[in-house]
Amino acid sequence: IFVRNAFGNYGDILREISYSPLMAENLSFLQSKSAAYMWETQGKISFADENFAREIMQLFSTGLYLLNLDGTQKLDNDGQPIPV
Repeated sequence: IFVRNAFGNYGDILREISYSPLMAENLSFLQSKSAAYMWETQGKISFADENFAREIMQLFSTGLYLLNLDGTQKLDNDGQPIPV
């Protein structure tokens, strides 16, 4: 995915990740169903797996720590990185 889109844009990478069967398995959104779908088809109250959205945010968007404008990690008063 990243080799094919090395010079593309961020949206193209996210699109490929979203449609990739390997990433579906890795990010655990394979076979995940929305609450509305489960209620309409099976009459069950269920919650969709939110791991995919969280992982996309952490791995491909915001990262694990807050950043300064120059890309360095923001530090707290103890000199530790500030988690997102």
